[in-house]
Amino acid sequence: MPTTPDDSAGAYGLHRPTMADAREAMHRVHGHTGRSAWERLLQAAGLSGTETGDDALHRLVTAMAGLDPVSRLCAQALRIRLSSHTHLSAAHTMTRSPT
Repeated sequence: MPTTPDDSAGAYGLHRPTMADAREAMHRVHGHTGRSAWERLLQAAGLSGTETGDDALHRLVTAMAGLDPVSRLCAQALRIRLSSHTHLSAAHTMTRSPT
């Protein structure tokens, strides 16, 4: 998904999801098995979990969508957040008054 340079600014109060957000979500939805679910996900995505770029996050979400049903729902939620952020940031950029 294309992004704008100020993606971290949080247009309309929505911040772009990060790898840390994905990790927290996996731990939250998997409860006591969250750590092992996260490790399986990283292995499936071929990532270390320390990456910070959009490409890595998209790889992670794609791999997440191929796991168990709970992880698939988590992936869908992250995709919605990513898409919402991208579109709201673009709208914010287009409608922002010049200062």
